[in-house]
Amino acid sequence: MLPTILWLLCGFIVAVLTSIRMQLELIVRGMATGWVAVVGGLVVGGLILALVLAVGLRLRSLRWTGIALVMVALAVLALGYKGISTFPLQNFKSAEVRSEWHRLHPTLRLVLWLARAGDRDVMLTDIARTPEDYTLMGLEGRGQSPHFVQADGFAHAIDVRVSDAGALHNWARQGLFLLVGLDALRHKGTADHLHVSLPHVL
Repeated sequence: MLPTILWLLCGFIVAVLTSIRMQLELIVRGMATGWVAVVGGLVVGGLILALVLAVGLRLRSLRWTGIALVMVALAVLALGYKGISTFPLQNFKSAEVRSEWHRLHPTLRLVLWLARAGDRDVMLTDIARTPEDYTLMGLEGRGQSPHFVQADGFAHAIDVRVSDAGALHNWARQGLFLLVGLDALRHKGTADHLHVSLPHVL
């Protein structure tokens, strides 16, 4: 029983990592953007998870294996959509930041939803900006920034507050973002935070 549980757990982790990294690969290579990349990554992750389940549960029937592939892939798509479309109100610094949630790239939204599953205190502090916002914050103006809404209609970066839970907690949070393939830099501009962005944007 224990080997089966470990197998399924490892399969779930591999499926999640593959799904996110597939999305990022499609975006970086210019093969897909926005929702197309997300759906492609979720389907691949769902198929991997279905195959892991089929092996772990020792499904020998081609019919049941086929059903598992379709059902698990659809379930992953549904869960992915839920994660992308909703995020708890208490995890936004302000109503203004909350109003910008749907302007954030869906891959970043999905990763943040997954991150919150193990870190309920994650606080989102900044998403979409304009050049004027930098002036208002007393920072040097920028000609381009991943916080600006890009050609695909989404902002490609978000700021996450660094908590006072200790260095280990903050390193773990940063490590998660780096593990899935995102850029995650610690900044101390207007406040101590993690600047998390898609990897192809400087």
